[in-house]
Parts: sequence; structure tokens; C-alpha cells
Amino acid sequence: MPENGKTMNAQDEDIIQQLRNDPDFMKHVTHWEVIPPREGVYSEFPPELNPKIADGLRNRGIDRLYSHQAEAFTSSHAGKHMVIVTPTASGKTLSYNLPVLQTILNEPDSRALYLFPTKALSQDQQSALNELTLNSELGVNIATYDGDTPASLRSSAREKGQIIISNPDMMHAGILPNHPKWIKFLKNLRYIVIDELHAYRGIHGSHLANLIRRIQRICRFYGSSPRFICCSATIGNPAELAARVINSDVELIDTNGAPSGEKHLVLYNPPLVDRVQGIRRGTVKESQRIALRLLRGGVKTIVFARSRVRVELIAGYIRKSLENLYSDNERIRVEAYRGGYLPNERREIEKGLREGLIQGVVSTNALELGIDIGGLDAAVMAGFPGSIASVWQQAGRAGRSASRSIAILVASASPLDQYMVKNNGYFLGSSPEAGFINPENFYVRMDHIKCAAFELPFPENGDREFPDAPMFLRILEEDGTVRLSRGRYYWSDRGYPAEGISLRSATTDNVVIIDTTAGKNTVIGEMDRPSAKELIYPKAVYIHRGEQYVVHQLDLEERRCYVEQKELNYYTDAVVKRDIKVLEEDEQHRVLGATVVFGDILVRTQVAKFKKLRFNSHENIGFGEIHLPEEEMHTNSAVILLEKDSPPGKIFLSREPGEQTAVISRLGNLIQATAPAFLLCDPRDLGIAERIRDPHFASPALYVYDKYPGGSGLSATLVGKLPEILRASLELVENCPCEEGCPSCIGPRLKDEEIGENPKPMVIQFISRWMEATGS
Repeated sequence: MPENGKTMNAQDEDIIQQLRNDPDFMKHVTHWEVIPPREGVYSEFPPELNPKIADGLRNRGIDRLYSHQAEAFTSSHAGKHMVIVTPTASGKTLSYNLPVLQTILNEPDSRALYLFPTKALSQDQQSALNELTLNSELGVNIATYDGDTPASLRSSAREKGQIIISNPDMMHAGILPNHPKWIKFLKNLRYIVIDELHAYRGIHGSHLANLIRRIQRICRFYGSSPRFICCSATIGNPAELAARVINSDVELIDTNGAPSGEKHLVLYNPPLVDRVQGIRRGTVKESQRIALRLLRGGVKTIVFARSRVRVELIAGYIRKSLENLYSDNERIRVEAYRGGYLPNERREIEKGLREGLIQGVVSTNALELGIDIGGLDAAVMAGFPGSIASVWQQAGRAGRSASRSIAILVASASPLDQYMVKNNGYFLGSSPEAGFINPENFYVRMDHIKCAAFELPFPENGDREFPDAPMFLRILEEDGTVRLSRGRYYWSDRGYPAEGISLRSATTDNVVIIDTTAGKNTVIGEMDRPSAKELIYPKAVYIHRGEQYVVHQLDLEERRCYVEQKELNYYTDAVVKRDIKVLEEDEQHRVLGATVVFGDILVRTQVAKFKKLRFNSHENIGFGEIHLPEEEMHTNSAVILLEKDSPPGKIFLSREPGEQTAVISRLGNLIQATAPAFLLCDPRDLGIAERIRDPHFASPALYVYDKYPGGSGLSATLVGKLPEILRASLELVENCPCEEGCPSCIGPRLKDEEIGENPKPMVIQFISRWMEATGS
């Protein structure tokens, strides 16, 4: 067998049967889906496979390949770019390692670059490669090159590394600006592997696509033309996304040959604690209770929670409940895993899971990606993770090869969660979300033209990777950033541009968390600046691996937070307010009879108060004031005004106030759902804010803004695309089979809405009458 997976023992199977036979559990189960086991489809080792690699695989107990691994090897041997799309734990890693190792053994001077979205995945990949190469004595030099790589090892990696494992951010700001130091590597680069392709969507994916063009440009300069192997687990349009990223056609390999055990997917709606108000037991307590039952039954379990605080709470509650419980004379160990932990802590937890020293883990979506954490048999999701793709990713973390597994989605009280567990046909029948990117986005392209001009001079007429470069270069020449000399544009500004350009919308500034207990001054974690304002403000309770700390000082200028360990009976939760201020109206357009204003806005996030919540009961026992500066983002927005003298405004204002609120908020949901297909972005790249009476424009307004500092050009494009987006929105909601709204159209109906009628026909009527009134 290609993958050694443990099979659930009889005790594990009893747990599933116990749950099915438990009326107290089953009365809250809205659906129990059994996905039958699947036999593996195998292929013999290809005759071209280097004998050393074959021996190494046999040493690991692998004497044949899954069909998709063999297909990937054959496709690569034929010189094709490809994208491999198979479920979690189906052996995708071997699909690209085999052709890469084969090439390096046949041509020792050849090189390969592996790009992963996170450092944790990079470290995990190096461990897997080391295991394969050491067992088979292949003698391939593998090096990780990222922000954690010591300076003493960087030179060796550049000179001797045959496989370099890195991430897009390091390529962007560290390697490409210094490409002359990488001549040996780049001129012999044969493969570029892009793993977890589904992680690169929207603006982030658009940045990656331009980064890849910069890599291709420099490789062509040094005489190489690398082949691409992309991998993804769950996404709706993998071939289209991969082709856009690498700017070339790809072969899609999506027939999974790996075996899989029987999987149980359970949709669970927690019991009501107040039937009158419809309040249900919280996901924290209910997920803890279910996970405890599984762990006590000897089932290795992962719990996914949607925030860092929830992760620490659930892990802490489980640990306390298991204090006196032992398995095989050893205490059952459960750990939390989230962003902000130090690298050595994350490695320790990952290793403990692989080696079976840790039986349970509670994580944010940090473990949703393909980090090897060994064989887990159960996944508990504390709330719907936000997308169908994420559900299958998280559910896929339980169950390896032939093992039987169970995944339980515990719904929160939110309308989206409630819709999911009450409408299993929608949940199970929906395809994973598609990923859209736009490499030609003006803002993104401009950033990368700057970086590319610094890396290599541009011909006056552009080049293969950036044929539209002349337009951007002329603008930069006017700014004095580049100069034209003898038919080539040269970078002429100070410094290098990559250091001021982020591939992600979030800030890269991290706050270091320092434990000052008893004068220790020990770094225990880190956090990005916006999150720090919401989680580690003065007097906040910071929970780290089960220990409680009180924040004494948050020094944002020095990027330091000082905490002291203290035992408390409560934790804290910030109250966050967001506000929009119009800074400047740049343009006004008349679109479908409505005024659409494009301009600059300031999105302000203010953390003004925090609540003290008692452990276990989550009872509110007090408030505190927070005195921190606002987090501000200057960006662009398109504002759709429904003025009283405009056709849409007259239609809108003819409704009752409660109905107006329902219509404008649902219109915002629809635009967020349909616009990404026209703007080539991800829904998370757009911010939506509805105003029944906007204080700046003194009329109903719908803000659609770029969730990217400085703007990303999406809202500017929306102005011209609005008629198409509205037509698509109307078609979407008219054709949706739901009765009163669902996540695929206007969003689920809210229980406490102050309207007597179904909001869905109200929205259909509003858009239809709007378009009829303007002849569209």
C-alpha cells in the first residue's frame, strides 16, 4: 500500500455505533451521511523510474503507486505543466516528488523550487523529503529558505540546494531582488511546485500570478524554462485557476486512485436552552462535550474552531476534564494549535501528533492545509468554517487510507450555520467554491512591474511575461521611478520596491508577546498588529497553551506586548466597532438610473471596550475600557446611491422601513456573491456596508470597497460592471430553488427580522422593477 494508515479498532467502531444508538445525541442530528469506502486504483512503478527511488519507496513499504501518482509521473515525463486535484491524504506529495527526484538523479545539476503558503508546510515537506531521500540514500540536497533560515545556512542553500523549499513572500522580497546570487540555481531550475493552490485566490492569487511571471522572466534571462506542478485539494475550477497563475495551459489530473475508508459526516444542531428566544447551547461547550466523548473512547480527534480564543478555551476545557484519565498508563494529551505560537512550539505539536504522543488537538484553520499530523479518526467542527471547500478540507483531516472516520459539524446559532444543518441537500449537493484571480489588475500589475524593472531592465516594447509593461513604464517614467536609455527602461529610484509591497492584504508587522513573570522576559508568542489591538490590549487575558496571562502593556510603536502569568476565573472578549468615512469623491457616474460615486474612504476599526466572561458558564461578569488608537485603512469604494428622485430610489423608498433594511442588506449579500465572477476576485477581497440613510450622502447607500490598504482597483471596475452584476444577481436569486433565501443567493432569513413577508420575492421585485424602469 502506498500509504500506511491505521484502521479504526473495535473500540473506535463502538463509539460510532454508540453515537447512533444514543437518542440524546441523535435527536440533535439533522443528517447523518455515510460515505462508503473506496478501493484504491494502483499502478506498477513506471519502467523509467530510477531504481534508487524505487528502492527507497520499498523501504517505506510502498511497492506500487496510486493511479494519479503514476499519471502525474507520465505527464511530467512528457514535459507538461499539470495540476493535481485529489482529496487530503491521497498522496499528492509523492505525485510531484517522484518526477522531481527522477530529474535530479538523472541530471544532478538540475534544481527544483517548492512554494508553500506557510512556513509550517515548508518544514513539514522538508521532513517528508528527508525521510524518503535518507531511507534510499539518494543523496539529494534539500534546503528550506525562508524568514527562519539562519544567515549561516543561506549561502549553502543557494550554492548546493537541489530542492529549495520556500514561500511566495520570500521569493518576492528575498530571492528575486537578489537573483544574481542565485545564478547557479535559477539557470538550472527545472521544476516549480506550487502546493495548496486553492489558498491563492482573489488579490493574493493575483499577486502570486505576477510573481510567477517575474520568476519566469528571470529564468528566461538565465536560459531555463521550468515546468510547473500545482496541487490542490478542494476548489471548483482548478485547471482554470492554475492556468491563470502560471500563464500557460495545464493538464488536469483529478481521478483519485487512493483508497479511502468509510467516512461518517454528521450535521449536529446543539439543543435549545431558550425555546422562546431560539438560543442554543454554544459551539464551544458542545464541541468540547462531543470531543471528550470521542477522546474517552480512544479516538484520536481534531477540533476546528473559528478563533484563537475559542481554540484555547476548548483545549483548556478538554484538558481539565481529562486530568485524571489515562490511556495505556499515559495521560491523554490534548494541545491547542493556532497562529501566534513560536515555530518550535508548532513543530513540537506536529511531531507529537505524528508519533501518537498527542491524542487530540484543537486548531484554527491553520491545520486545514496539508501538514502531516499523522492518523486522526475524528474531526469536530465548532461552527461552519465559512465555505463548502473548508468543510471538506477539515473533514478530510480525519481518516487515512483504509481507516474508518467521523466528522461532526456542530452548528452555531448564526443564520448561516442554521441553514447549513437544516438543509442537508444544499450542503451535500453544493460544489466547492471557485477561485478567481486577475493578474491584469492595474494596482497589482503596477506593483510587480516596479519589482520586475528593479530585477531586470525592460525592453521598451515590453516582454513575453509582461506584454502590457510599456503603459506602466511610461507612467513610472513620468514619476521618475524608471528611466529610458537605448531602448530599455532601468530602475532609477532608491531602494528596492519589493520591501514596500506586500503580497497579502494584511499587514506583516508582528507584535512580540513577552512573559515578564518573575522577571523572566521570555518571548512566548507573536501576533499581527490589527489582531493585537483586538486580543492583547491592556488588562486583556491572553491564553497560551492552557496558561493565563494578564496584559500589562501593549507598546505598538516598539511592537511589544508585556504579559504576566496569573490564575483567573474569566477570559476577555473585545467589543469591536467599524465605521466608514468618505474622504474624497473622485468621480460620479450614472448607472441604471442610480448615482454611483467612486472615491476614497477611511475604514476605521475601534476596539473601545472589552467584556469579562466567566470560564465554563461564559457569563458576562463585567466590562472594561480600552484606550488604543483606531486601526485605519485608507482604500477605494464605489457607493451606489438610492436617491429619492432616482428610479431605484423611488422603488426602494416606497417600501416600509423594515422592508428597506431587508432589501438593501440582501442586495449587499447578492453583490458580494456575484461580483467576484466579474471582477475576478475572492469575496473576501470586497467589503460591503449598507446604510438606510447615509450621513455623508443623506440617502440610502450601498458601499462596495476594496479590503486592501490603498485600494486594489476592484471597486473602480465595479462601476462599469454593475449592470452585468445586477443582471447576474437577479438571475441567481430567481433560479435559486430555496424558498426564503439561502447562502447561495440572498442569505438565510433572520429569525428576528421585523418584516411579515418572505424577503426573497421582495428582493426579486426590487431588482426587476429597477431594471425595467431603466430599460435594462
